[in-house]
Amino acid sequence: MQTTTRTTSATRARQERWARIRTAGRTTFIWRYGVVGWGLPAGLLAAVYHILQVRSTTPGFALSMAGVRPLWMSLGALLAVCGVVGYLLGAWLWDFCEARFGE
Repeated sequence: MQTTTRTTSATRARQERWARIRTAGRTTFIWRYGVVGWGLPAGLLAAVYHILQVRSTTPGFALSMAGVRPLWMSLGALLAVCGVVGYLLGAWLWDFCEARFGE
């Protein structure tokens, strides 16, 4: 009996949280949670990993602006792709939460 009460209150809390988040709108949600919340951090981590991987496999690679300059195109593309994936993830998450908690 107690588990049911706890589950119901947790579900109610999630619904109330979604109602508060939902007031900001779909576009704000997608940018905040998808692009900025997931896409950019993932892109930055992937970029650091890419630089470290290139540094370990390229003899004489200097970890400086001049050394990283040949990687600008690949780093920019990596960040762009992660931003797009973050946008798509945010849109999917909005639709998922609307289906689960929406009115």
